[in-house]
Amino acid sequence: MNYTAICRFRTRLLVNKQQKLVFERFLNLAKEAGIVKDGSLQIIDSSNILGAGAVKDTYSLIKTAIQKLLKLRKRHGSINRKLKDNTLNLDYKKNGKDEIDWDNAEARQQLLENLVDDSHVILQVMQNSELSEKERVSLEILAAVTEQDIETKPDGKVAIREGVAKDRIISVEDPEMRHGRKTSRGKFNGHKGQIMMDEATEIITNIAVTPGNQADGEAMGEMLETATVKPAIIMGDTAYGTLDARKDAEEQEVIPVAPLPMGNTSASDKHNKYEFRIDWETKTCYCPGGQSTTKTYIDKKTGVDKSFVFQNEQCAVCPLRDQCTSKGKGRIVALHPEEQKRREIIEQTQTVEFKAMYRTRAKVERKVAHVMGRGMRKSRYMGKGKTLIQLAFKAAAVNLKRIFKIAKGEVSLFDSLTTVLVQ
Repeated sequence: MNYTAICRFRTRLLVNKQQKLVFERFLNLAKEAGIVKDGSLQIIDSSNILGAGAVKDTYSLIKTAIQKLLKLRKRHGSINRKLKDNTLNLDYKKNGKDEIDWDNAEARQQLLENLVDDSHVILQVMQNSELSEKERVSLEILAAVTEQDIETKPDGKVAIREGVAKDRIISVEDPEMRHGRKTSRGKFNGHKGQIMMDEATEIITNIAVTPGNQADGEAMGEMLETATVKPAIIMGDTAYGTLDARKDAEEQEVIPVAPLPMGNTSASDKHNKYEFRIDWETKTCYCPGGQSTTKTYIDKKTGVDKSFVFQNEQCAVCPLRDQCTSKGKGRIVALHPEEQKRREIIEQTQTVEFKAMYRTRAKVERKVAHVMGRGMRKSRYMGKGKTLIQLAFKAAAVNLKRIFKIAKGEVSLFDSLTTVLVQ
């Protein structure tokens, strides 16, 4: 096997934006054979993909970004002369962490100031220079990693900002990597692999690589829009059940089937707001104890009702007061701007039909595990584009195995698939 040829092939896929070419080739094969069809029930889910880039702290990020940019500009004489006139504080020819006493706060502070000062000098010198595409990107990365974690104190000194920036770059080698979270405990650094699957045949129908910090529901619209096999119904877990994700599905004329994210409604032993019934025609709210109210708080800016309010006198005589509100206070039932729609969705998810259909969602978790278990848990390459190529090959291999399993016993279909593959 000529590995250079594989690299050239991968590059051609990237240049022509055909990262999913191999995957779509086999999927179209299944569609032409009638194995998968438009208008089916499909299921969507995601899993984390660990990035290939090194995750670094603020000091190392700034230093590495400076080193990368200086290396790109080494051949540019005029830039080098300008930088020489503005002597840098540190020697960026040395790799690795600077040799300081890391337990000494003053030493860390001095290093941080030197790095930030050097970064600002380089940015100022290069911002008006003629740059190549690679140099421009490296300059933007340097600007981002310098500012994302740094704040200036009232005394003029720089310091590392508390907390984590929303879209923080965590690797100079792969600036598309992000801090991600799949569960409250499952933190990771990298990307997410989105997988859509036909429920009946368990054929993967679409894939995508999204940022590690992006909510799963935000991928719904693009996944449906780019799907080769268009579903009539799309099913997912609560991450795909947000109002925005449902809207994206409905715009594609696809019916979304997913529980609505509810938050932690069981955190308290009090009755949650969804145990209160609302009559939208009469704008009346009924509590579990039989009390009712039409009194509301109104948002002065929008003129929309913010909540229903039960008077203290009502709650004081209610036998369920201790399970509903504090002594001396009336219960307030907060309203979401789209409260009526949310309650309609919740009511739908309580039906027997929904629960029977939703039980099949577990199939996609097995399929995701199938793909991830074949070398997809960690990316072999830098960037989402190359990671998508890796995912496409893995999904194509899983699909091919599934296609031939389905075709087994159907001689004509098996022969047809074999003929097409060897062409």
